[in-house]
Amino acid sequence: MDEIPDVTSPRELNALFQKYGLQPRRHMGQNFLIDANIVRKIVNAAEIKTNDAVIEVGPGAGALTLSMARKGAWLLVIEIDRGLTRLLGDLLEPWPQVTIVEQDALHVSWEKQVKQIKPGKGSVKLISNLPYKISGPFMYNLFKDKFPFSMAVLMFQKEVARRLVASPGDPDYSALSVLCRYYCEGKILFDVSKNVFFPRPKVGSAVLKLVPRRKDLTGKEEKLLWEIVQGSFQQRRKTILNSMDRLFDIPRNRLAELLEQVPVSPAARPEELSVCEFAKLTRITYNYLYKAN
Repeated sequence: MDEIPDVTSPRELNALFQKYGLQPRRHMGQNFLIDANIVRKIVNAAEIKTNDAVIEVGPGAGALTLSMARKGAWLLVIEIDRGLTRLLGDLLEPWPQVTIVEQDALHVSWEKQVKQIKPGKGSVKLISNLPYKISGPFMYNLFKDKFPFSMAVLMFQKEVARRLVASPGDPDYSALSVLCRYYCEGKILFDVSKNVFFPRPKVGSAVLKLVPRRKDLTGKEEKLLWEIVQGSFQQRRKTILNSMDRLFDIPRNRLAELLEQVPVSPAARPEELSVCEFAKLTRITYNYLYKAN
């Protein structure tokens, strides 16, 4: 490819798709970023520098990828669409530090990928304009692998972004919110209009920055945290006492005592508990189940 096209130009992007026999696949949630200013803001937010190691998920036509490659970053690019991986291979040929992997991002071992991106490289950043349909499962998988990144800058549907950073008592507060707050410090950086995509999605987006936080629990305790958090929010209108009663074979009066040790009212709803309170409840429950008896 003699000249690298401007993939943020709708005209040049259409010409590129025609050349490769491609078109957006709605069933895969493909919406291509066609605004150079938004690309610049995302890359700047991730503080991409020469020799940074970055994993990008769902690169599409390469708007973000090209910008980061030009900055000299080491890139591992994960794309499930075979036609797009062929296009990206040609576009990114001038940058040998870019590796393109055809893979489903929902079946990735993130710890393994982080180790493979560049031998001896320290921290790795995660960048993605995620297909909206996989946002929830993608984030759960990321947290199951303990968020092995120094930073993530991710674009989501606004609703998902709000859910990830929601606080106790917010209508959007959920199991995903608690787990996100346990593994990360999160902040919505800016909103993104639906008009900067091709094809145009039905909803607006938001860019979120995540950085890892210190974990309060051991590995075995974390497994129990997931059980408590997800089990509690499955029936969020139940009290935390009723949720714990359904999850564990512990006498009800003893459960009430465990909750008081946090301290959390047995009558509280799951959406009222902070991540710190869920963590304390997990440790107390774990000690009762596996150490006290």
